[in-house]
Amino acid sequence: MYDVLIKGGRVIDPAQGLDGKRDVAVSGDKIALVADEIPAMECRKVIDAAGKIVTPGLIDLHCHCYDGGVPDGLLPDDAGVKQGVTTVVDAGSAGQAIFGGLPKYVIPAARTTVFCFLHLGSQGLSIMPEIRDWEEIDLEATAAVIGAHPGLIKGVKLRLVGNIVASAGVKVVEMAKETAGKFGLPIMIHIGDLKRQVSPTLTREFLPLMESGDILSHVFTGNMGSILLEDGSVMPELRAAAERGVVLDIANGRNNLSFEVARKGMAQGIMPTTLSTDVVLPSLTTLVYGLTVTMSKFLALGLDIKQMIEMTTINSARALRIEDRKGSLKPGMDADVSVLEILSGTWELADSVPETLRVTELVSPVLVVKAGKVIPSAPVAQPPRIG
Repeated sequence: MYDVLIKGGRVIDPAQGLDGKRDVAVSGDKIALVADEIPAMECRKVIDAAGKIVTPGLIDLHCHCYDGGVPDGLLPDDAGVKQGVTTVVDAGSAGQAIFGGLPKYVIPAARTTVFCFLHLGSQGLSIMPEIRDWEEIDLEATAAVIGAHPGLIKGVKLRLVGNIVASAGVKVVEMAKETAGKFGLPIMIHIGDLKRQVSPTLTREFLPLMESGDILSHVFTGNMGSILLEDGSVMPELRAAAERGVVLDIANGRNNLSFEVARKGMAQGIMPTTLSTDVVLPSLTTLVYGLTVTMSKFLALGLDIKQMIEMTTINSARALRIEDRKGSLKPGMDADVSVLEILSGTWELADSVPETLRVTELVSPVLVVKAGKVIPSAPVAQPPRIG
């Protein structure tokens, strides 16, 4: 007897090459079976997914969910299960000096699985722009916190902003790389400097340091540090980084997505590896909203639904090195399942410039099955329909 049966949906699981009508059965906290027809009488609870899209649990690789720990930090579930997302990653809200509250208070209260990148700056994003002087970096203490939280901390985060980065440039990236490397972990590097303090050449200078598995956040930013050269072509260092396996992450955010850069980048063959939100408390109700809205933007920009599900499931799981348990509906994997629908209507979705796209399809969350429990979606807000 299975605990939950998700019946009659279009199952898209890029990790297994699945795209078609299937049933998905869950036993306890594991996927039990994916098959054409599973009798309802064999299951305790049946979910009718006819006309819906059933995917491995969506993963948001970049958000800020240190509620109460940093300004604008949100609750993990507001970016997670309420949005049809089963796993979220806090992308460096905390540095070593303030990290303790995340595993002690925030994560245990969440139904969403949470992983973290630890900020190189000791105070994280509690003061912005961060890393204003060298005293904000304590490599020994940072390493100690990483060592104390194996499995939870997935790498080291650095934003290329602030006084020290502006003056020292690549040296700070090297420090992040050295610290993460002690544990065999990747770095996550934010490009896009609103204050225009950092040299516009820094992106070209540090990209050769990035290795397979390192994550470049805001790959389609329009701010200082963009991947585009003055003539609009993609810098060769970015192309080389993509070819050697650097993860190119969207990290939508309020300030670092340009539809125009996205169009130019994709037209030149630069496709994102992962889609994520960089959502914070204020952007839950405007501009970003959540992961399915970011997916809707890229649906309008030309990606298809299968590509986007790959970018928000197995690609993100590989970036976190958890593809042995998340990112697929293969039997034995964690029972994380997202059920989505594509709504028809008219909506206006904006980037950070702002440019507005008028779209006629919106990817919308319906529910998740998380560790065998059914959780209906309840986003804090969604883009309003027009007309």
